[in-house]
Parts: sequence; C-alpha cells; structure tokens
Amino acid sequence: MRAACIFVPRFPLAVELASGCAPRGRAVIIGEAADGYRAVLDCSPAAGAQGVRPGMPVREALGLCRDAVFLAPDPIRYHEVSESFLRVLSGVSPLVEGGDLGLAYVGLDGLQGHYEDEMALGETLVRAVRGGVGLEASVGIAEGKFVAWAAAAVSAPGEVTAVPAGKEREFLAPLDVSLLPASPKVLRRLDLYGLRMMADLAALPLGAVQAQFGPEGRRLWELAHGLDWEPLRPRRREESVSERLAFSEPAVSTEALSVAGRQLLGRLFRQPALRHRAVRQMRLRAALSDGRSWERTVTFREATADRDQMLYVLRCTLEAALPSRPVEEMEVTLSGLTGETGKQEGLFVAKGRRRVQLEEALRQLKARFGQSPVYHIVEVEPWSRIPERRLALIDYDP
Repeated sequence: MRAACIFVPRFPLAVELASGCAPRGRAVIIGEAADGYRAVLDCSPAAGAQGVRPGMPVREALGLCRDAVFLAPDPIRYHEVSESFLRVLSGVSPLVEGGDLGLAYVGLDGLQGHYEDEMALGETLVRAVRGGVGLEASVGIAEGKFVAWAAAAVSAPGEVTAVPAGKEREFLAPLDVSLLPASPKVLRRLDLYGLRMMADLAALPLGAVQAQFGPEGRRLWELAHGLDWEPLRPRRREESVSERLAFSEPAVSTEALSVAGRQLLGRLFRQPALRHRAVRQMRLRAALSDGRSWERTVTFREATADRDQMLYVLRCTLEAALPSRPVEEMEVTLSGLTGETGKQEGLFVAKGRRRVQLEEALRQLKARFGQSPVYHIVEVEPWSRIPERRLALIDYDP
C-alpha cells in the first residue's frame, strides 16, 4: 500500500508562529497544566537547544531558558487548525487518516494516474497545506505508513521524499532508532546495547531481538526492515452534539463553571439527537479572557445517559485543572452517541452478559484511542510448517 505521510513538526508552535502570537527567532515555551503540575507542551528550536523538552515541568524549563517567551496553550485553535489541515487533505484524497496534531496519512492508491509522478503528488499535498492553513509540511511517500512517516520526519518543511518500492530497508538503515514507535524504556535499552541506527537493529537475528524485547521487539525488527502491514484507517465523521454559553461577566470559580455546565447539559439533553441515547465522551472547552483557550476531554468508563454522573465528572475535571484565566465562554460537546445501555442485576452472572459488558468496554477503548487496541487470533494456514503463517492477529471490532 503506497501511502503519504504529511507532517507539520512542532504543530502548536507552528500555529502560534503563523498567527503572530509567538516571535520568530526567539526561544518560546508553550506550557499547560498536566497531572497536577505545569508541563511543557511544545518549544522552539532555540529553547530546545538549551535543554527544554516537551513534557518536562515548566519550572524546570524556565530555569534552563530564562529568556524564553512563555505562552499558555490554545487547544481550541490547535484543534480548529488541525481539522482544517485534515479537511484540506481530504480534497486531494478521500482516504485520510488523522494522527497526532500536525500528522496525517493519505492513501495514494488510484491517484498516481492523475499526476506526473509521486513527487508531483507530494508537492500538491505541500501546496494544499500551505494554501489551506498557512503551514509548511514535509511529505514522505513510501510502501507502508512507518517508512512514509520516517521519510517525512527527516525531510525539511516543504520538502518531499519518496522511497522507491523495495528500497525501504536501504533508506531506513542510517536513521536513528528513536524514530521507532517504541516506549522510552525500550529505547533506553536499545541505546545500552549500542543499537543506535536502524541498520544495527535490522542486522540482528529476529530470535535474539524477540528474546530480549518480546512481541514489541518483533514489531520493531520488522519496521527496521521496512515491513509494515498496518492498514490505513480513514477517519469517519462521528455524530456529536454541543452547546455553548457566554458569561455576562468572566467566571473564575469552580462553582460558577459547574452551574454553567449544569445548564449546558440540560440544553443538550433536550436535543432530539440525545433522546434514548447514551454518550461515551465529553469535551469541555472554554474561551479565556486573554484570548487563549482551555480544553479537556473525558472518556466515560461505560456509555452513560446519566446527567448527574456527567455533571459530577465535569465538576471533578474543573477542580483538577481549573482554567488559569477568567472564562468568557464555555462549551460542552458530547460524542460517541450510542443506544442507551444498562445492566440488569441477577442472582447468577451469565456468560452472555459478561460478553456484552466486554464488548462495551472495547467500544469505550476504541472511542478513547481512535482504534481498537485488542486483537483476536484467526487460523490462516494451519497446515503450514512456518508458525507465523498458521495464525494471524486481526483487529477485534465489536
């Protein structure tokens, strides 16, 4: 499967620079509250050169880079630009899979005949992003999503890199193993073993890698060889309902915002779209007095139609991370709409009910992560002498 990866590095910073909120050429730190402390969301190359990294505490980052310009994040604007980014790409190909902010994959099957070559197609994608959202993207084209991502990651903004079919391992060989989708723990172990380039990992026997790293090691070994069978998952438009409320005077307390949340939930549950239906996800947004924004998303453990439960979760979310500035407008969006579900208690727990609850839990995971993280085993060639051909892992989609 030929795929293109469109990548805008440092997406929050790129949006701030394009809007003029961040000065060019200066050290810039974008920070947000996370898990009870303020963490760095993104930073400029000048700040990165002084040791600042996304995820580190803001206090530590400001200590390393005292002359940095500090910006509070604007998640609503990032989301709107990201949606425009994906919508622009949908004008080039109907097969668009969204990833993290500033990252998307486009299926190229059937498009090659409309362009002179793949480089011309990649340049069309670059121009589409530049003209549609005003950002410079790098484009990688290859067989499989991972090699396309690696090609885009090592390309300069506005540059297109196409990897010919059959040359994937050769292209990946000199690249750093940090490009692999591995956990920090595994990356540290790879470094301790002296495996710093893709060629180092690809040169090892599969059995030795699996013995040290388990199933994740097999996946990384295959990717280092340019073998990637992960399918493209085009995004689907999900049904959602939303309501917003503007304050006559900016609100600063949890109580005031909770009252507004109660009013918004009341409006939402009066909409016909929510009649006899439950929701899996709730997104809270707030427009702040300094022109920035605040956003939090909550995925419910089980689909619920209980307004009181939603209000309790909303209040807990506000108490855990109250907006840093007075709120001028608040919005609540409910998504993942489904038929209303309930549990019937009984004397004995039936296997069928457990299966229904398990499938509902899997749907919650899919709503949270965008795809099902659970697989099931299917016999493919049970007669084969090669163990890997006997069985296959297939996405479990209830």
